[in-house]
Amino acid sequence: MNEEVKKTEEWKHESWVSILGMLAWIVGIASGGIEILIGILWLPWVIYWGGYPIWWIISGSIAVLISFFIILPKFSSKCSKKDWDALYNWTLTLGNIRFPWMLIWGAIMSIFGWGYGGALILIPAFVLLFAGPKPYEWKTPQ
Repeated sequence: MNEEVKKTEEWKHESWVSILGMLAWIVGIASGGIEILIGILWLPWVIYWGGYPIWWIISGSIAVLISFFIILPKFSSKCSKKDWDALYNWTLTLGNIRFPWMLIWGAIMSIFGWGYGGALILIPAFVLLFAGPKPYEWKTPQ
């Protein structure tokens, strides 16, 4: 198969992974916004709830900031362009292991965004890593 044919062929999960990835930052902001709103609404009962409303406001704010400043430019825009190589190369190198940032930020968003923001990062990330257009290289080249 020549190189031009490979570039025009679509990977079988490409369309839905691209859509979920594109929406990840929006869902992250929405999830954080809902969390902030719930925290504000429950703020008068902060003594009864033991500080949880304050945590919800802080956590929601963190989810919104991460979604806008990290997920949008580093993940969602790459998914919308179907730039899988950029996502494969967005790694944290620990020794000779290349750990994908999309898994790290997906886990962080699951913690701060009540799971919804993280799910739309983690699902495309796992599909890309384990059923993607090419095998993911977990080890750094020697």
